[in-house]
This record gives sequence, C-alpha cells and structure tokens, in this order.
Amino acid sequence: MAAAATSRRLLALAAVLVLAVLSLQAAVSSAAAKGTRYTVGGADGWRVPPPEDKERFYADWASNITFYVDDSVEFVYKNDSVIKVGKAGYYHCNETAPDAAPRDGTTLFVLDAPGPAYFASADLDHCNMGQRLMVDVLADRAAPGPWASGPSAQHSAAALVPVALAALAAGFV
Repeated sequence: MAAAATSRRLLALAAVLVLAVLSLQAAVSSAAAKGTRYTVGGADGWRVPPPEDKERFYADWASNITFYVDDSVEFVYKNDSVIKVGKAGYYHCNETAPDAAPRDGTTLFVLDAPGPAYFASADLDHCNMGQRLMVDVLADRAAPGPWASGPSAQHSAAALVPVALAALAAGFV
C-alpha cells in the first residue's frame, strides 16, 4: 500500500515537472518569436513627404512606435527604393547603392541590433527632400508571459518546480 502511494506521488511529481518544462519552453519560444512588422509611413507608404513636413514627416510617423530587436520595417514604394545607411548617410544624404534602381516594390529590414537604425531613399534628391527615417531600436521587450504576474515569465515557470516539490513533501499531491 505504501508502494502504491509512493508510486502515485512520483507520477504526480513527474506530471508537474513535465508541465514546468513545457511552460519554460513556451516562455523561451515566445521570447524568441519574431517581432512586429511596421509599414513605414502607414497607408501612405514610402514616398517623398510634403515640402512643409520634410524634416518631421517620418520622425512623426515613428514617434508613436517603440521598436525592438527582431521587429521589422517594411517600405512600400512606387518608382523609388530604400537602403539602410549609416548616420552620415542619413544626415548628409550621400549614400546610394548600385542595385537600388527606382522601381515599384517593397523592401523589408529586420531590426537586428539595439541602437539607431538609419534608412534613406537611394535617390539622393528624394533623401534631401526628407525621404529618410531614423528609428531607435531597444534591446528587448521584457514582457511577462501570459501566466506570469511578476517581472519575468521564465522565473515564474521555473518557480513551479520548487512549489511542486514542496507540495509533494507536504503530502498535498
């Protein structure tokens, strides 16, 4: 009879441990999931801004968005192009690329590192007319998982194991 009780407790402990491992895996995979995709310029797409807004047009668009590593920015354009540039290329509109001929299309860039990311039309005249974007990319979202109420989903999932062991030792399982 004692063997049957011990066997039930071991089975219950195994089930709790499996649930803890699955919860931890879910937390890790959700953290590794790709970020959010943003279409630059919203419904207007990637275009030369109106002359009166040339200095703020894309900065205003980006100002309500917090960008994180693994998010992406999609540029949708007609008879244009976009390239990722350095800080100097952004401020001086002096970078282009030989394969960036004007065309209709879309280009997607994954924001793969924290810090500023700079983009500009490969048409230097368009860049000088304000068709350029700078976004500040943050390292991580640090959001809790769906079951966590504390600061970290991984910590909450890992906390299940000691709780399960304590319940088992106290005879609750």
